[in-house]
Amino acid sequence: MSAMPTRDRILDAAERLFAERGGADGASMRDLAAAAGVRLSQLSYHFGSKEALYRAVFARRAHALALARAQALGEALARPALDIGEIVAAFIGPSVRQRFTEGVQGAAFAMMTAREAVDPREAARGVLAEHFDPTARQFLTALGKLYPQAPTGALVDAYLFMVGALVMTMAAGDRAVRLDQERDSVPVAENADLLLQRLTGFCAGGIEGLLSGRPG
Repeated sequence: MSAMPTRDRILDAAERLFAERGGADGASMRDLAAAAGVRLSQLSYHFGSKEALYRAVFARRAHALALARAQALGEALARPALDIGEIVAAFIGPSVRQRFTEGVQGAAFAMMTAREAVDPREAARGVLAEHFDPTARQFLTALGKLYPQAPTGALVDAYLFMVGALVMTMAAGDRAVRLDQERDSVPVAENADLLLQRLTGFCAGGIEGLLSGRPG
């Protein structure tokens, strides 16, 4: 019997199953209970419904991610000279660290986020609006300070392009290794550092080109 509290065991199992089976509709309550090794009544006791469980899975890691991003952005904004690379790193860094330091669960959450982002019912469900839009507004404000001449639409596009690159990279799974087999022999921490460096540079360059007003 696992020493992990029942609620946490359910959250971990649900995170993996939702990721594996395509999102909120991919698993039944019975499937989720079986994956967690608990009775169906325990699932209902702790979460009430599958929708509430799905939201709780998001809330757990999204809350930690939002706090880490807010702290990193605050530190970037406190520096004398604001730089687009620092803003981008404040957004991307916490996600890359979460993905690679939290093992199977970090990978599952990355996949859940990617699936939710492209789900046609995302807006009606409101998960991203609740857990990610407040952070989006913080970063849009920061981008606006750095590029005051940029119209709001361009700021929003720049932010969403960065999100798209990050989300799909984090959810890529084994594809990067399949295309670049040398990565399989590199320590996880080293891979994460290199990925953060490359993805930050890629997104920062794209945002600079889009918002600076200079021809690309």
